[in-house]
Amino acid sequence: MFDARRFLDDKFKDPGSLLAFLRAYRAPMPREDTARKWFVRGSVPSEWLPVIVAYLEIDAGTPVSLIEYLEPRR
Repeated sequence: MFDARRFLDDKFKDPGSLLAFLRAYRAPMPREDTARKWFVRGSVPSEWLPVIVAYLEIDAGTPVSLIEYLEPRR
């Protein structure tokens, strides 16, 4: 399983930082309450995760690995 909560915390700390990051790139953005719910639920919808990762890659200038956020199946 993908640990979306840890990913969000590591990369953005809070919903405001996520939105500010996307806004800086003029990227598509979820509504503020939607982003907040992602942090609360520890879940990012499949249509949004690739968008976030793509802009992280643009920011870093290199591919972003998600391997550290994968947890073995129990």
